[in-house]
Amino acid sequence: MKSSLPKFCLCILAWFFLVPLFSQAQTPTWTLAYQLPAKGNALLSIDRFDRTYLSDTRQNIIQIDTVGKVLNTFSPPTQGRVAMVEAWSPAKISVFYDDRQRVQLLDRFLTPLGLADLREYTDGTIRAATLAADDRLWLFDETTFRLLKVDTRVNSVVFENPLELLLDRRQHDITFMREYQGKLYMVDRSSGIYVFDNLGNYQKKLPLPNLTYLGFLGDELYYLSGNQLQFQHLYTFQTRTISLPEQTLSYRQVLIGDKYVYLLTNDTLFAYRRRQGLF
Repeated sequence: MKSSLPKFCLCILAWFFLVPLFSQAQTPTWTLAYQLPAKGNALLSIDRFDRTYLSDTRQNIIQIDTVGKVLNTFSPPTQGRVAMVEAWSPAKISVFYDDRQRVQLLDRFLTPLGLADLREYTDGTIRAATLAADDRLWLFDETTFRLLKVDTRVNSVVFENPLELLLDRRQHDITFMREYQGKLYMVDRSSGIYVFDNLGNYQKKLPLPNLTYLGFLGDELYYLSGNQLQFQHLYTFQTRTISLPEQTLSYRQVLIGDKYVYLLTNDTLFAYRRRQGLF
């Protein structure tokens, strides 16, 4: 009896610690708040007031409130292909048109604030652009293979970082950039996420390939993998997984707001109520 008790205790301890390692993804109960037809639209960004921003087939930017009502629409005077929209800044929204190599700045009512012609800063082709926390612009120049930071108020390049030693020119596909908590995150679909400080100095690489978009929530980044939502802590690198609703659907993008979780398929935008403690 004395010899079997320690074995029994060890088995209990092993079960206690190992079960979480092999547990399935969390499967919450989802509550649908509303859904909207979104055929031909792309969910691009979300602001700090839970308003979502989509582009339609004519490349107009549509602002939608928390009950699914269209608030404002921005129609550019000259058509261009919308490659990226960022609405996280409390003061302005940036829209990057990659075919025209321009960044349009808008206020919270989608009223134009200014237009930056990126060809004034480089002879190369800008593949990705995003607003920096200091109101400047981060640019990835694919031709000259540089990370640039430009100040549109004085029309000058204030920082540049050659990326030859960091990225392979032949095997890269930069799809997204975002500054968050004093770091710049650059998504390379071919190899993972490159992390820079707010001065543009390289810090590390997160080996998460096959991504085109990245979201942030608190101290975690998140991304869509199949029909599951993957989280990774920015500092401890711990991961967790949450199963999404309606597993028969194919989701294109997910965004987590203050009150809702937004999921986009090829033809529908779903807004689910966010559960505190889970997201």
